Amino acid sequence: MNRLAGIIVAVVGILMAVLGGTGVVHGITQPGVVVFLLGGLIFGLSFIPKPEDEGIERMSTPSTLANIYISPGEVFQNLRRHPRWLVAALLMAVCSATYANLFMQRLGPDNVANYAIDKTLQMGMIRDNEQARKQVEDSRPQAIADNKNPVVRSAQAVSSFAGSVFGFSFLALIYWLFSMATGGRINFWQAFSVAVYAAFPVSILRFVLNTIVLYIKDPSDIHPILGQQSLIQDSLNFLVTSSENPVIFTLLGSFSLLMFYWVVMNAIGLKNGGEKVSGSVAWTISLSLFGLIVVLGCTMAFLFPSFLS
Repeated sequence: MNRLAGIIVAVVGILMAVLGGTGVVHGITQPGVVVFLLGGLIFGLSFIPKPEDEGIERMSTPSTLANIYISPGEVFQNLRRHPRWLVAALLMAVCSATYANLFMQRLGPDNVANYAIDKTLQMGMIRDNEQARKQVEDSRPQAIADNKNPVVRSAQAVSSFAGSVFGFSFLALIYWLFSMATGGRINFWQAFSVAVYAAFPVSILRFVLNTIVLYIKDPSDIHPILGQQSLIQDSLNFLVTSSENPVIFTLLGSFSLLMFYWVVMNAIGLKNGGEKVSGSVAWTISLSLFGLIVVLGCTMAFLFPSFLS
């Protein structure tokens, strides 16, 4: 990464936070802080050296984005010598923001905000605390206004992109540590490219399918919270109701076709994108990460079941 780019991003984040904190532009304080932290991350990661290209010709970025669907092993092998991530990450962020806005338009910003507030009020720590209930209820008008405010929505999209970069960095760190612990070898940028490109085809496919289903289903049949994540029925969680069995619902939902696709892409990416990562190590890392995600998802469903009802 470019150190100058990190400094510029950090400065933009500070300006956003100041404008939001002083009330000049509402709703951009928290995104500004996140952008500032992203700038710090970019600056810090710029000190990590990239692997040698060893004279291997660089595949064009459009080719990597297209070939990842039909020849992922070849793409990851090229990324091993020419790691990159920005374009793929930006495209995923654009698709995510587009779907979020289409979803809000389809269901109505008032309905989405009111549903989230109502479910928050049902949480045990809120329900039994009169002062907390009043604070949540008082936030309802602002939540509705924020859902209708294009500046706030844009800032949320920027914050979401920054958050995804942090997430991919964390995944890359896990891949790097796990590979080292099992006798393998992978450069951090190789691991970062694997994390991003393994998620790219899954993200684009989910966006396309979600958008189609969004306009096929009646808005009254769409869950205002769960629907923001996915409307695709590619798992067995339809066998139970989310309100009565939130943990089982989440567990069954974790074993979805798109999730399996992501697990496979991670294994292929680690095997072909690292310096020295065997197939068995790649699958071990990918399946272990999947198991961790399942456990975390079920834990969240157990702690906050009201949001799944």
